[in-house]
Amino acid sequence: MVNVQILIMNVSLGVIKMKKFKKSEIKIILSILVCLFAVSGYNFSISLRRGRDSIRKNDMSAIQKSLDTYYQKYKIYPMSTADGNIIGCFEKGALVDIKTGYPNNAITCNWGESRFESANLMPRDPNYEKGANYRYISDGKKYELYIALEGKDEAEYTQSDIDKNLQCGSEICNYGRGSNSI
Repeated sequence: MVNVQILIMNVSLGVIKMKKFKKSEIKIILSILVCLFAVSGYNFSISLRRGRDSIRKNDMSAIQKSLDTYYQKYKIYPMSTADGNIIGCFEKGALVDIKTGYPNNAITCNWGESRFESANLMPRDPNYEKGANYRYISDGKKYELYIALEGKDEAEYTQSDIDKNLQCGSEICNYGRGSNSI
C-alpha cells in the first residue's frame, strides 16, 4: 500500500498534523496523471511526424534548386535510374560534350551520400533507416520528384500521386513536384 501523507497546518494552534491520502484519492490522482502522460505522448509523436514531413518538403525544395542549377549549366535535367535516383553527380567534374553541351560522365547520386550541384550532400528521407526514400524521374526534358509524407492530414498529401503507385523506398509516394505540373 502506498503511504502518501500531506501536511495540514493549523495556524491558530501552530500545530502541524499529518493526514494520509485515502486509497481512492490516490487512484484518482494516478489515473489523471496517466491520462496526461498519454495525451502528451500522443501529441509528441504527432509533432515528430510533422517535423519529419517538414524536413521532406524542405529537402524537396533544395533538390529542385539544385536541379534548376544543373539545367542552367547543361540545358538538360539529369537522367534518372529505374529505382528513382539522379544520374548527375561527377567524381572529378563534368566532361561536357562539345556538340550537345551535355555532360557525358555523370554517375548515379546516392541519397544522403553524394554531392550534387549546390548541395553539400544529397538529402535523404528522415526515415531512410526504415527503408523510406525520395524518388526522381526524368527523361532529360522534364523531371518529377516524389516523397512519401507520413501525415495524411498534410495539405500536400495527394491522392492522384498515390494512384500512380510509385515506390519511395518502402513507402508509396504521395506527394510530388516537377519541372512541369505533374
